[in-house]
Amino acid sequence: SSDYDEEIDEVTLTLDTKKYAKSYNKLQDPEKALQAYTEVLYLNKENVDYDKYVTADKTAVIEEQKKAFNEELKGAFSNSLTDKAKKDFFNMYKDVLKEKASVKTNVIANANNKAVVEVEYTTLNLSDLYSYVSQLKRAYTDETKDYDTEHSEEFAASKFKDIVNELETKEGSRPLRIFMVKEDGKWTVKSSDLYSDSLGKTFGSSYIR
Repeated sequence: SSDYDEEIDEVTLTLDTKKYAKSYNKLQDPEKALQAYTEVLYLNKENVDYDKYVTADKTAVIEEQKKAFNEELKGAFSNSLTDKAKKDFFNMYKDVLKEKASVKTNVIANANNKAVVEVEYTTLNLSDLYSYVSQLKRAYTDETKDYDTEHSEEFAASKFKDIVNELETKEGSRPLRIFMVKEDGKWTVKSSDLYSDSLGKTFGSSYIR
């Protein structure tokens, strides 16, 4: 009532929340979809929800991750690596990512076949890659007295598996916000959305918020 002095009868409503359990659970579908999307495509893990909830261009998604990873390689190795080396290094990286990285998703908005999902994550800190490679190159030069930079880089490249295993993990300082859309009954990431964070950069480079 607008009259503060007026006494108002209290009204109690009894709700059977079981009636809404099904619709509530359905609102969580984008969360399940993004958890599966991230684990299967970026981390090479298995997730039974992937086929049920997700639609995606697997090749394009992984290529985005690979592109971000190759940019990190370019910063660590001054000479050009062969395509085979890049491919091998990417596979080594994803093997370690599978073991060490983690994600936790949470829906914050879901309406009209569109959703925003937050992702708390831990990933490998590739910003240390340059430092590891530089240390190995210096160690090679000091030990062999061979000052050919091509040889020192070849030595560092031969130790890449050890390097990537040594990389520490880093937790994001804030959750990523990912925009998703529902297409033909399944969910996919709208990566071109201006306000959406990049999962490909997060799990392919040192892009850690």
